[in-house]
Amino acid sequence: MKHIDWLGKPSLVAILVTAIWGFNMVGMKAVLTDMDPLLFTSARFLLLAIVLLPFVKISKTQLRPLLPIALVMGLGHFYLLAVGLSIVPGVVASVCFLLAAPFSALLSYLFLNERITQIQTLAIIIATLGAMLPTLLSGQSDLQWGMLIIILSTFMWAIGNIQIRKLKQLSVLSIQFWIAIITAPLCFSAYLLQADDTPILPQFTTITIMTLFYVVLCSSILSYSLWYGLIHRHGMSRVAGFILLQPIYTFIFGYLLLGEILTFWQLVGSSVTLFGVYVYFKQPKPDKPNLKDISAV
Repeated sequence: MKHIDWLGKPSLVAILVTAIWGFNMVGMKAVLTDMDPLLFTSARFLLLAIVLLPFVKISKTQLRPLLPIALVMGLGHFYLLAVGLSIVPGVVASVCFLLAAPFSALLSYLFLNERITQIQTLAIIIATLGAMLPTLLSGQSDLQWGMLIIILSTFMWAIGNIQIRKLKQLSVLSIQFWIAIITAPLCFSAYLLQADDTPILPQFTTITIMTLFYVVLCSSILSYSLWYGLIHRHGMSRVAGFILLQPIYTFIFGYLLLGEILTFWQLVGSSVTLFGVYVYFKQPKPDKPNLKDISAV
């Protein structure tokens, strides 16, 4: 049987990953309307740790290098993302997440010596503005805090990716397991310390449980395994631009499942985003940095 090198086709894999993330935003938004973000995050990572436990080899030596990543990705990104989604619509959160592309490209340039052309930089800026401006010009001031939280979550995501890039000796499953096993008890402890008398069990509806399984199996395991594989093999600057496709999927799924309306300017902004992605990847790929430079960072 002929072996298919899926990671050798970064475009197809990255498109699949962004589609999974796009639906993930909508599913989380539907659940977080009625569920506490801390409880959702703790349940998500508890389930993830249980699923991954049979497939990882636990070693205490892994804790030290992975603890900072777990704090950055688990609390800094995933929990803040849940908080932001409990405030703003899924499409707004997805638009804010577009900043992951310039954040990742900038951090890769600063810390990993990865190269990016001026035209690619301009294309990312244009694509990001195309998705952000419709929301910024809507005049809904009540979304500002939610947007800031999502933007901070996005920046932490970019930092986490830089940290993971430096840990090539550890498997993706081990990284995911340690993020889960550290984040789950921290979030649940914080939830119990809240002045909130809402019962826990009634928050776990059928939709919530189905969403948790989707988030764990499809988003946390499948999509992030593919994403980290793409980062290690092709570099962050090569795949970061595909993140700009995520809001398109979120717009579609949000409209079909939650009835979130696509305005005329959102459609225009989405078109600008797609154009920016096209220009970004039409440019010749910059030369890869020297591996010695990476290891020295």
